Amino acid sequence: MCDRFVPLFVFASNVEFFGTFPECRSFVQNNIRLGEIVELPGNRGFAVVLGVGLLEFSTNLSVLLSRFSSEGAFTHVMLAGICGAYPGRGLNIGDVVRVDSERVGDMGVVEHDGSFTPWHKVCNGSENAQNPAASAHVYESSPLRGVPAWLAGLKSVAALSVNCCTGTAAMAAERVQNFDVDVESMEGAACFSICHAFGMPCYEIRAVSNLATTRDKSTWRIADALAALRSLVNSL
Repeated sequence: MCDRFVPLFVFASNVEFFGTFPECRSFVQNNIRLGEIVELPGNRGFAVVLGVGLLEFSTNLSVLLSRFSSEGAFTHVMLAGICGAYPGRGLNIGDVVRVDSERVGDMGVVEHDGSFTPWHKVCNGSENAQNPAASAHVYESSPLRGVPAWLAGLKSVAALSVNCCTGTAAMAAERVQNFDVDVESMEGAACFSICHAFGMPCYEIRAVSNLATTRDKSTWRIADALAALRSLVNSL
């Protein structure tokens, strides 16, 4: 781990980027181009928007790291944004958490009875039936050695990266049972996997904006979640 800590904050969307760093509106357009690196004021590092979902995010992050990871402007990747928390996992809307592990949540098959079988279980049969998360491929953040205290002090959670967000209580329960995770988002597994491939230290912070259960957008509090995330990064 290098001695310097100069983060590149990577976001999936402009909403998350400008919600976290609203001061950037004074010198960049309301919708920055995907992959365009912005230097943050106050020597807080850099930021970039890479697109929503595993495919677009991973493509743009791979291109970015292939071009800039060796230049030394930033030393770490910091995926930041909002997430949904699964019910019963001890999290509340507005909580800011550190994601230390990710799994891919909707890669698998739907059986004839409508149930979902994760891909790791398809490949491994029923040998892990008593602990179905045991054989799932886990993507992990970098070790916390040498990181700032604000990052090390955040609550650690496990996350599920999905392309199709949870929309029912039954789906939420099934995903928790299959993977034993706390929150849901759409990019974390890709970020961890690609950064490790490039030898780039990476971390993930998320603010809970809603419960990942029966879809009801009237209960979402995206602005409150982004305010909590903004308060954290403004303390840096």
